Amino acid sequence: MINLIYIRAAIEANTGIHLTLEKTRQYLLEEGLITQKQADEDAVIFTGYGDLFFGDVPTAEVEKQLDDQEGLPDKIIAGS
Repeated sequence: MINLIYIRAAIEANTGIHLTLEKTRQYLLEEGLITQKQADEDAVIFTGYGDLFFGDVPTAEVEKQLDDQEGLPDKIIAGS
């Protein structure tokens, strides 16, 4: 995975020029720093988490974090 955001930030820190992610990838390719295959497969531009979590339904409900059957320990071990 090629992190275009970090590369763009490094370019901006050293040159003061803010590039789009597309331009960053294009310049890496033109300068021979990445191959076309890497540009297509490894330098993907992040478009959000929707592609990864298309089936999840957002909810504000929080799952129970304690097991009702087990509860809290009666005795806490010192030093742990």
